[in-house]
Amino acid sequence: MPHDIVDTAVAPPTVTCESCEREVPKDAAFCPYCCGEDGQLGAVKRGAFVGGILGLMAGGIGAAVWSSIADPERGNWSMVLGITLGCVIAGVVLGMIRRYKK
Repeated sequence: MPHDIVDTAVAPPTVTCESCEREVPKDAAFCPYCCGEDGQLGAVKRGAFVGGILGLMAGGIGAAVWSSIADPERGNWSMVLGITLGCVIAGVVLGMIRRYKK
């Protein structure tokens, strides 16, 4: 058998990681390049960070829309802060849940 032909039965099947686009073993639960040694915990932390950023952007847009619709007397900083922080917390939780399930 020539040396340039790779037997597929010997080579482990791999898949491409969605985040870093590197080849990882198909049976791996998490990418060792993205998640490191801590595996699932690293993926959950990364999901929380991304969810928090997306929640911050959604909360900023929601607060801007609410303050443009509300009367000037009701458009105080506490409601804007509440909307923004609520969206950030929801984004963090949803990001963690999404990465935990994968």
